Amino acid sequence: MENNGNAIKQYPYNFVSLGDNVIDKGKRKLGTNTGKLKCKLITKSPLFIGGRKRDKDGHTLEYFYRENGNFAIPASSLKGSIRNVIDVLTNSVIRNVEHERLEERLKPSKKSIVKYGIIESLPEGDKKGVIKLAHRVKIKKEILTKSSNYDKNGKIYKIYMKKNIENYEKIETEEKYKQLLSRKDAQDKVIVTIWIASERPREMYEKILVKTDEVLYRFDKKELEDIEYLIKQRSDRDKKDGKDFYYKIRKDKDEKNFFKLKVGDPIIMYQKNKKDNMVHLVFSEIPRVRYEFSPLNLVPPKFRPSDSLDNLSFSERLFGTIGDNTKKDEGKTDELIALAGRVFFEDAQTICKNPKMINNGELVILKPFGEPHPTLVSFYLNRKDDEKKDYNSNAEGGVFIKGRKFYWHHKDKIEKEFKTFSKSITMNSREKHNSSLELMDYGNEFEFDVHFENLTDEELGVLIYALELEDGLLHKIGRGKAFGFGSCKIEIKKFNLENKNKYNDFSENIFENCEKEKYINEAKQKYINERQNIQELKAILSQKNNLDFSKSPFPEETGRTPGKNTLNWFLNKKSKGELVLETILKISENKN
Repeated sequence: MENNGNAIKQYPYNFVSLGDNVIDKGKRKLGTNTGKLKCKLITKSPLFIGGRKRDKDGHTLEYFYRENGNFAIPASSLKGSIRNVIDVLTNSVIRNVEHERLEERLKPSKKSIVKYGIIESLPEGDKKGVIKLAHRVKIKKEILTKSSNYDKNGKIYKIYMKKNIENYEKIETEEKYKQLLSRKDAQDKVIVTIWIASERPREMYEKILVKTDEVLYRFDKKELEDIEYLIKQRSDRDKKDGKDFYYKIRKDKDEKNFFKLKVGDPIIMYQKNKKDNMVHLVFSEIPRVRYEFSPLNLVPPKFRPSDSLDNLSFSERLFGTIGDNTKKDEGKTDELIALAGRVFFEDAQTICKNPKMINNGELVILKPFGEPHPTLVSFYLNRKDDEKKDYNSNAEGGVFIKGRKFYWHHKDKIEKEFKTFSKSITMNSREKHNSSLELMDYGNEFEFDVHFENLTDEELGVLIYALELEDGLLHKIGRGKAFGFGSCKIEIKKFNLENKNKYNDFSENIFENCEKEKYINEAKQKYINERQNIQELKAILSQKNNLDFSKSPFPEETGRTPGKNTLNWFLNKKSKGELVLETILKISENKN
């Protein structure tokens, strides 16, 4: 594995390893335990469960989830949190895996091969599209800023220039630029492409691209779809920040298909180095590229959802399954298996109808929520072969997911007044890229029931253990986990089993109170031992850890100051081989 000498310890989440094998795959065996668990949930840090949303001048206002006017936590949120724990305890299969392919942000180096081209034709059927090599002429940015076509946010447009522009490598003066300009009716002219990149403070030059007769690259429909996907993705991301990505300027009033490439559009052909056979078509000099594989391809086969009722993992037997969700995508004709669950959660309702809310119920302006970063492949993936320099492979090729994602608890926010840490997560102004939320304070209590049917003793024991956890361990529920939100404790207040004599004697109660220890011991004997992933789970669920989340683990500047903004921090770490998360156990042991 990678050298973790400079691995990142301070980060909101980490990964609990999968374990060596799925434990005890087999058929579902019905047990005799039917009943319900009456539970109480106590909030230990701010809690936000997403409910109603509304837009105000591009800024999103979000309110806590309510049911019939009362604050609540949906059953699906509770079930998801508990099942995540059970999946680890029992080494069950990975579920709900993303089909969308992974991505990577590349930072060009001296070894990188970067060539510019102009699209000559697009792929049609089996016929590949053609990209002609473009000669790049660097031109001082200040020269173009005086043009009416200039846009600091980026723009691509075409002009006429004299044919001898192809003899130049660089234009340093406005006088020389004007000498090279031409007209539509001139004899000795060529059409060139001016490519103004989005604003970069230290960049002194823009690009003039002159198409040559040399074929640079032939590309197929899949490559075209990839580049168009990334263009649209970039535009959607910029919209949130109130920007207008420069490709949109060439949409020809077709709002729906503005991202579609056309003949004459400029493009970049990128290779990491001479030994790299993978060619990427990109539209930025610090490009984002798509991998060939999705997270689903990176799950070891033994941890993929079962495709037979004879071969179910523990979690599938308990909660049900829709089977192997890869079948449809792989063109398989087998019918998907389906099995109903035997554990049912109810929505959690607040015990107090007027719970304690942060800021007296007024919405709090938060920093942007962290979104998943598909470009952080070194965070999410492991490689068997250290010499392999990228992750563009699948589980069979030695690249696989690190494990199941969990968030650390923030000890500076557990049972602490919001004002003591609010500066680290709030903003003063409402922007398009942040949100205002209605937050519930710590110390509030919810109650909910969990019903179960026909469970074996060990299944019931695992369910009880996963709900209550051990002393010092907490669950995470809701949104804002990266901010330390959602830490909570669940207690089982009543444990009722269906009375087996209820049909023989009508004087008997339907349910009888029971003791939990017998069932927990059954579960511990088989599942809850000293396996590495159990130790990791306990460490990351502990309300006490060695991490300090009072400050962000990375620069939060959104500007373009080199070396200081978020993107540059990640790229610099990656280029040094330091964009790797330290393991949970090394962090918890405080090893350097």
